[in-house]
Amino acid sequence: MRNRFLHYLHFTRKERNGTIALLLLCALIFATPEILSRFKSPEGTDFTGFREEIQTFRDSLNSRKSSHHAELFNFNPNTASEEDFVRLGLSQKTAAMICKYRDKGGQFRRPEDFKKIWGLAPEDYERLAPFIRMGNEERDFPEKQFAGHHPAETFIFDPNTATENDFERLGIPKWTIKSILNYRSKGGKFRRKEDFQKIYNLPEEDYARLESFIAIQPSAAFAQTAGYPSAAGFPSKKPATRSVDINRADVEAWMTLPGIGEKRARQLVNYRDKLGGFLSVEQVAQMYNLPDSVFQSIRPLLVLESREIRKIDLNSASAADLASHPYFSKKQADLIVNYRQQHGPYRSVDDIDRIIPFTDKVWLVKVKAYLRV
Repeated sequence: MRNRFLHYLHFTRKERNGTIALLLLCALIFATPEILSRFKSPEGTDFTGFREEIQTFRDSLNSRKSSHHAELFNFNPNTASEEDFVRLGLSQKTAAMICKYRDKGGQFRRPEDFKKIWGLAPEDYERLAPFIRMGNEERDFPEKQFAGHHPAETFIFDPNTATENDFERLGIPKWTIKSILNYRSKGGKFRRKEDFQKIYNLPEEDYARLESFIAIQPSAAFAQTAGYPSAAGFPSKKPATRSVDINRADVEAWMTLPGIGEKRARQLVNYRDKLGGFLSVEQVAQMYNLPDSVFQSIRPLLVLESREIRKIDLNSASAADLASHPYFSKKQADLIVNYRQQHGPYRSVDDIDRIIPFTDKVWLVKVKAYLRV
C-alpha cells in the first residue's frame, strides 16, 4: 500500500524537466511587461490645451470684474427693474429671481424683507440697505417718472371728500389713490387724521408731508357722538415752540414736534430704549421709517441735555441681549459671545477689535460707546 502511494507521487525525469520548463515559461510571461517598459520611453500627458482653457476662463472672469463697477443709488425693490439691480452690483441670476418673486405677487413691505431673497449675499444686503427706499416710485426714480408730471401741491383737504384729482395734485401715488377711493366706496370714513395713515400703501413720507394739511370736517351726527365741534373751521396742529430733550422726552413731548404723530412718537421712544440712549442728535435720523424731510424739519428743536446711556456688559451679556440692540446683528452678537467662550472674559472693550470679521472701523467706534467691561 505504501509503495503504491509513493508511486503516485514519483516524477520521472522527463516529467521533472517539463515542469521546470513550464515554470520558467510562466515566469517569463509575467515578467515580459516589466522588461518591455524599461526599454520604452515614458509618454507624459499633454495638459497644454487644458491649461490654456483655464487661463482663458480666469482672464474672462478678471475682465468681467474689472469692467463691471457697481453703482449705488436709491431704489425701491418693489419697482426697480432687472437692469437696475444689475447696476447695483447684483448678479443676473439674483436680479431675475427678485423680478420673478414680484411677478408672482410678492411684495417688500419693509427694507428687511429684501434680505430674505434666496441667493442674495449678506454682504450685498449690508451694502445696499442704506439705499433702499420703500416710498412711492416717483420719489425713488425721478428721472423715469416725473416726465410730464406736475409737482406736488400742498393745500388743506378732507380725505373723506377730496376727489381723485385732488389727491393727484397732492402728489399721492395712483395706486394709493385707488385704495383710498375703494375704502370710501365701501363705507369707510376717516374720523381722525391718524386714520388716513392707516391706508396700507400710503408712504410714510407722504403722510408726514400732508399731515398738517389734513382737515376732517365732521358730520353733525358724528360730531355729537364723538364730541367734535360743530364749527365749520378746520383744525390745525399747533407748532412746537420749545426744544425737546431727546433722552428724556416722552411720547407726548415728541408729539409736539411737526410731522410726529402718536405712532411715530412711540417708535422714537422704543428706538431710544433699545439703543440705551442717544449720544448725538443725528442718531435720531437713524430710526427706521423716519423720513429725512421730517428729521430736518425737527432738527432745530432737538437738544441733548442728558448724556447718560445704558451700556451692555461684554462679559455677562448673552447673544440675545446683544442682538436686541439696533447696532448689532445676530451674527455679530454670536461672534462676540463665541470669542468670549473661547478666549475667556474681555479685559477691555477694545478686545473686540481682535475678532477677525470685525473690519468696519466706523461700526466699531459706534458700538464701543454702548459697551463696557
